[in-house]
Amino acid sequence: MTAAEVTGTYTYRSFLNRPEPVEDFNKLRFAELELRLDVGADGEISGDLVFTDSLSMDMVGQVSGESPVTFTLTGKGRPGTPIADFHYEYDGRVLRHWENGINQRMTLAGTVLRAADHGSGASLARAGQTASFLAVKRNAA
Repeated sequence: MTAAEVTGTYTYRSFLNRPEPVEDFNKLRFAELELRLDVGADGEISGDLVFTDSLSMDMVGQVSGESPVTFTLTGKGRPGTPIADFHYEYDGRVLRHWENGINQRMTLAGTVLRAADHGSGASLARAGQTASFLAVKRNAA
């Protein structure tokens, strides 16, 4: 696998790291979004984490290695939008592709850190929150 193969559109899902079993899987849900990544020849990543058609975080980072392919990303809300103060850090890797796997898709997995407070008052989200994520690659459009 090459780093360039990370380029694509993914369904991104992140989960709260709760160790106890839960009866409702939605209690683990942190986010479900669209992740768009483009990897340059030098391994630099650019892209978007899309909340809605008009609301996204800009993603930048670096891919390294070939086996396993690993990456780091920084996501920041766009200026002038309701998420302008969002700042998240991502660390991940491409999961193994099983040679005899059936209907397997490229999957990115890792951890995410809320790197800065955002919001205010009752909706204040404090820095330091962590979650785990999976991003499953979609078919090319």
